[in-house]
Amino acid sequence: MITDKEPVNADQIVWGKRNHQLRQAQKDAWFAAFRSQKSEFSYEITNIEGTLPSKLLNSTWFHNGPSGFERGNQRVNHFLDGDGYLCRIAFRDDGRVFFDSRFVQTAEFQQEEKAEHFLFRSTFGTRKPQDNLFELYLKNPANVNAVAWGDKLLAMYEAGLPYQVDAYTLDTIGPENSQGQLVSQPLPDSRWKTLQRFARGQWATPAHPHVDPVRDRIVLWHWAAQLKGLTIDIVEYDRQWQECVRSQFQMPGAMVNPHDFALTQTYYVFIENRLTFNPLPFILGRQSPADCLQLQTDQPTRIHLVPRPDGPMAGQPVQTVETTPWFSIHQACAYDQPDGSVVVYSAGWPESGLERGFLSSWQGYAPDFDVIAPTYLWQTTIYPQQGTTEHQVVLDNYCIEYPCAHPQYETQAVRYLYMTYSNRMGQSSPPIGYLKVDLHTQTSQVWMEEGLSFTDEPVFVPANGDEEDGWLVGMVYDHAKERSSLVVLHAKDLTAGPVCRLWLNHRLVPGLHGSWVPNYYGPGK
Repeated sequence: MITDKEPVNADQIVWGKRNHQLRQAQKDAWFAAFRSQKSEFSYEITNIEGTLPSKLLNSTWFHNGPSGFERGNQRVNHFLDGDGYLCRIAFRDDGRVFFDSRFVQTAEFQQEEKAEHFLFRSTFGTRKPQDNLFELYLKNPANVNAVAWGDKLLAMYEAGLPYQVDAYTLDTIGPENSQGQLVSQPLPDSRWKTLQRFARGQWATPAHPHVDPVRDRIVLWHWAAQLKGLTIDIVEYDRQWQECVRSQFQMPGAMVNPHDFALTQTYYVFIENRLTFNPLPFILGRQSPADCLQLQTDQPTRIHLVPRPDGPMAGQPVQTVETTPWFSIHQACAYDQPDGSVVVYSAGWPESGLERGFLSSWQGYAPDFDVIAPTYLWQTTIYPQQGTTEHQVVLDNYCIEYPCAHPQYETQAVRYLYMTYSNRMGQSSPPIGYLKVDLHTQTSQVWMEEGLSFTDEPVFVPANGDEEDGWLVGMVYDHAKERSSLVVLHAKDLTAGPVCRLWLNHRLVPGLHGSWVPNYYGPGK
């Protein structure tokens, strides 16, 4: 920083101006990426650079995110209110690759598409053109995750029911309740029924299930906000979607669900960000639920260890421990240690980032990284017997998001984590590459895209060896070319760059989450 008490250095001034110009150019390109993509596509990808790994043959990649941001002349107040847009890239066994995309046909989407204007309020601030008083029903855009498991593909949202989608056609089948049953009439037909549903606690299924590779189960959870706090149901399913175990616990005083959770062989791990909720502005139609939340910056963050019903601590009470204040966003993985402690790796904001307010930097047209707190990789070690924790950043000054591990190592001790990379300056910026962290040596590898390009969440495609043996797959938006591409990086050496890149014929809005499955759901031969 240059002050009037320091000698003026011409090189410093030139660097400062250039850095500001580059940052502004990056911001302009980033905001340009959040223009609606309302076209739906179905075609064969023929512009392929490099060699497609054989492991990807006869498999499918799914992805979800908001893409439709307007109705008539009105744009959503928050980009997270955009309509869910499912993408699928199917790798046929003969090497041909196919891209398909569809909007999730939620009940709200269908009604608004027909009316050509907004008919529902939203979680993050979009309002009906008029008459929002006592209108408590919130639109479900089904826009956060695309989860493929067994014979189901689910389009998932944080504050609503998941929508089942046909994996072969991407046709929307319908919403599922917390019992896994299709619901034929998801929308209340009056404000009075909405008020009744709101008063008794409306169940929702967050968009972050986790898979236990040891027991070969997927773990979903459901939540309902009530006067006493959150009630959370946790359900484990086998690959036939048969319920294996179900459990429930209370999170007293909590008014908003955790965004994600972590899984070990012993526990479900829920990190509770401390917030208060003032419902009056929401009930009066003046503010969205997100606007009514306030971070409790002076309160410690709570971690709840919920014993799995058929795990080593089955039947024991939930244990709650505390850390210094911070904000947990995504959980990469967790595992038990021989001494009974639990290790969790997470992406989140530091305590200093809490002063900016809940989602204050994630509102509007697109995430504004001029004001958003830096997101770091955290390691939290929990000692249940002592009721204590150790909590610190892994690799200082790396701004990251969407951390993940080799999926066959979830619930087990890991050495490597993979994530999007922004920079190593301790400042926020859009994601511009991918980062691999070696937790044993505290070293890293980085691949960065050239030019004004931005990376989506990486998905790990395992091969047949250790936790470095596999491929990191992620979508990249190239601002200069106005096109997106799927890049494939070898997990052992990210610095070598993509072994393969599949160019789409168009651009995609930066998405949120997705999955890969070793099954082919594309067109026939």
